[in-house]
Amino acid sequence: MYTNLLVIGASARAFAVSASRLGVRVNAIDLFGDQDLQKVCGRVVQVHADAYPNDLPAIASTFPDGPVVYTGGLENHPKVLGELSSVRTLLGNGPKVVEQVRDFTFIRELAHKNGCSYPTTFSSPAGLPKDGTYLKKPTLSIGGRGILAWKGVSKRKSLSGDLWQAFVAGVPMSLSFLASPEGVEVLGVCRQLIGCAWCQAAGFTFCGAVEIPKVELQQDMLKRLFRFAGALVERTGLMGLIGIDFIMPRGAFGDQLPKPIVLEVNPRPTATMELFERRTGRSHAGMHLFAQKFPIPAESVETGHQRDACWGKAIVFAKEPLYVSSALNHHLTRCMSLLKNQSFGWPMVADWPRNGTVIQAGHPIVTVFSSAQTPRCVVRRLRGNVNKIVRGL
Repeated sequence: MYTNLLVIGASARAFAVSASRLGVRVNAIDLFGDQDLQKVCGRVVQVHADAYPNDLPAIASTFPDGPVVYTGGLENHPKVLGELSSVRTLLGNGPKVVEQVRDFTFIRELAHKNGCSYPTTFSSPAGLPKDGTYLKKPTLSIGGRGILAWKGVSKRKSLSGDLWQAFVAGVPMSLSFLASPEGVEVLGVCRQLIGCAWCQAAGFTFCGAVEIPKVELQQDMLKRLFRFAGALVERTGLMGLIGIDFIMPRGAFGDQLPKPIVLEVNPRPTATMELFERRTGRSHAGMHLFAQKFPIPAESVETGHQRDACWGKAIVFAKEPLYVSSALNHHLTRCMSLLKNQSFGWPMVADWPRNGTVIQAGHPIVTVFSSAQTPRCVVRRLRGNVNKIVRGL
């Protein structure tokens, strides 16, 4: 076992499970406290949404000494990262770097200088059309929640930092890469699943992703993204696992040479990285920790057994408040056993909710996976797997 590692984020499960595979002693703080997170951790604290993220430093102080890693959501709160880094070793990008890469003017400039594009974006809606051609993006949004087509009114009061961004048609994608002292390594590209009705999601909610083999993508576009990623690391000093969300314009699968449209940079491990781990056997937590000079074996960042398969994941959301009973967990167990033929030994259901909890409408219930030879087959299987789960809710 290695030093106590505290994983903090909206959801800590994927990183904590990956780290535990390396023999790292893990504790966690997140919004869900799911069963599979509890299984790999010495201690888990489920924090209420009202206390997230401002109470995280105080809660973290109740855990044993050790370094901290953050996952999704905390990139929007550099002040909290600063408080955490003042009392613990932060194995991730610090608040100043995070502020820089979350500044849309910086990303816009860097994208244009490195062969990419960036949507027309404003920090105020003054003078903008109110016909849905622009999106309102909350400054603290995570997973697409709260993004809406701008029609001049909003249920939520605008906050400082909110953006109004031109809607861009195309395919929502993400590129994942590792920044280490050895350089920049692209890990993979995924198509994002956004607002899928079959996941019981709506709007711009992130509800999963599917790996896309690099050979199926326009190579010029990949070169542009790699150039952008390299410039990003050079300008900011980013280190560890990083994600770039972008739009692939129509024609990127053909002979045309469209520019990828960068949307944002996530300066931390993202939700898609566990898919690459399933295909290659490489611990994504190991890669991130090794880049941060955490004492783990070097073989944790080496290429594992490459499987000739694509992976995908889909998040099932609650359409109405859902009480988590033992019967529901029995149903999930049965579903997982039915998906064994796709598993290659990996669990096919994750983020198991705890008995006795109530999941509010619009919140995630569980994550389901699938594998197949092509992305199209992965999506087809995902839809079937999600349907198995939804039928028993």
